[in-house]
Amino acid sequence: AAGAWWARARALRRRELRRPYSLGEVRDENPGATEALCKIVTFLQDAIIVPIDLRLPGRPFEFDLHSFPFTPMVLVIGNHSSGKSTFINWLLGVQAQETGVAPTDDGFTVLERSDTESTEDGPTVLGCPDNRPFRELQRFGQAFSGHFRRKRKWLPEGAIMPLGLQIVDTPGMIDLPVTGSTSELMLGAASGAFSAPSFGSTDTTCGRGYNFVEVVRWWAKRADLVLLLFDPDKPGTTGETLEVLTRSLAGLDHKLLVVLNKVDQLDNSIDFARAYGTLGWALSKVIRRKDIPQIYTMYNAGLCCMPPKGDHKLPLESFAKRRDDVVAEVLRARERHYDNIVTSLEETLRQGGGGGTPPREPSCV
Repeated sequence: AAGAWWARARALRRRELRRPYSLGEVRDENPGATEALCKIVTFLQDAIIVPIDLRLPGRPFEFDLHSFPFTPMVLVIGNHSSGKSTFINWLLGVQAQETGVAPTDDGFTVLERSDTESTEDGPTVLGCPDNRPFRELQRFGQAFSGHFRRKRKWLPEGAIMPLGLQIVDTPGMIDLPVTGSTSELMLGAASGAFSAPSFGSTDTTCGRGYNFVEVVRWWAKRADLVLLLFDPDKPGTTGETLEVLTRSLAGLDHKLLVVLNKVDQLDNSIDFARAYGTLGWALSKVIRRKDIPQIYTMYNAGLCCMPPKGDHKLPLESFAKRRDDVVAEVLRARERHYDNIVTSLEETLRQGGGGGTPPREPSCV
């Protein structure tokens, strides 16, 4: 009996979670907060989340784990010709991305400030051992890596883009034919059926050659801020935009900013009210709550080489202030980086501990 008790006590002792650090290290006057946090997060992932993930069918948490070091990041998404690249160029202070009314960019571009100029294609970025966080993107295949690149830009002194911050430009979302699961999405959104991502069905966005919805989900979960841009010509949520809202951005409301851009193209307050109301109505059909998210209204006139219009009937100075609010949130992404890491880790631990059902990632068949 004593031998059995001793064997059981030794087995339980082996299952105890032992910290890879001591409390004295954390309470030191110069603890190295960043290194300590990364050490703790890595320990919790390896000791708790990974063993649970291995026992669950489909490994739902396999791609939710954080890899360090990871630079703070802002993700910019929206319909084509919604002013994404123009806004990014203004942040950088240089013409880094092509702009135009027609779709001009068909891939994901990571831009960051650097002391030297360089452009790396997708296979180079994903294959480099130093880019450990990006290596997970290899699972999306060659079709994605061929439409992915990273640009490091030398910026002038007046540029407001700081060091240590990445901004991701994305291909403009397009309207797809209402077939298959897209029609089901529209019916589900209209009836308020989508409150969490439902990734069981075949994704119609595979027409790009890779699963666009899943790729956006990967970026959005790791971004510290997500800007979703609309323009007055296309303020609705149909096709690809609907799928991204209901699937890719589900559960990420705390870091999502909805922006109605290019309001200077509206002629009067009546047109503005119609565009704003249309966007609010469209969002109310997707987001299951009484209050729609705050919509930031701004315009691109005056950015880069675009002169502002004169004698406008709308209060452009008020919209310029809202643009300053959006820029302030972008610059604050570095401050909220580790808060988002802790929030994501807490949510994963809650789901793994039985507090919620882990979402299944979409599959491209």
